Amino acid sequence: MPTLAEIDETQFQNLVEGSGLELAKSEEGETYENQAEFVLEKYLEEFIVSNFSGIFKGELQVYVDEDGNTGQQYTTDIGSIDILAEDRRSNSLVVIELKKGRPSDQVVGQIMRYMGWVKKNLAQEGQRIRGLVICCEEDQRLSYALEMIDHVDVRYYRVSFSLSERP
Repeated sequence: MPTLAEIDETQFQNLVEGSGLELAKSEEGETYENQAEFVLEKYLEEFIVSNFSGIFKGELQVYVDEDGNTGQQYTTDIGSIDILAEDRRSNSLVVIELKKGRPSDQVVGQIMRYMGWVKKNLAQEGQRIRGLVICCEEDQRLSYALEMIDHVDVRYYRVSFSLSERP
């Protein structure tokens, strides 16, 4: 099970420099507002996928295409969808994007682009496409942008960890 730990700025820089990762930009050239948030949210995606059934109470499941490709980092010709899921009860496909420190406008544009791609390339005739943005804190710009989009929701995550002397 993934674990989170607090590290100071020096440890963070050493981790980043030793990893070969370039955190200032994504593979699509997007800039990130907070590099530390980006690194931690990489682990968030793993946690969500590993605990998908419990988090979504069995309502969603990670998409698997006819070639056996799973919906985690689902590759398209316009980029990788963080998580592509399906809701079999409502026969809808769900594009899930983690905010990962990106500015709100980029997240909204990206999820709409992926939803359009899914509709054109994966969805069956009349199949509904929904979007879900997952982020750690309220973002007024994101809220305003999503106010005008009926088929994209936002959910907020909380992470907590504690130690005790007794169970």
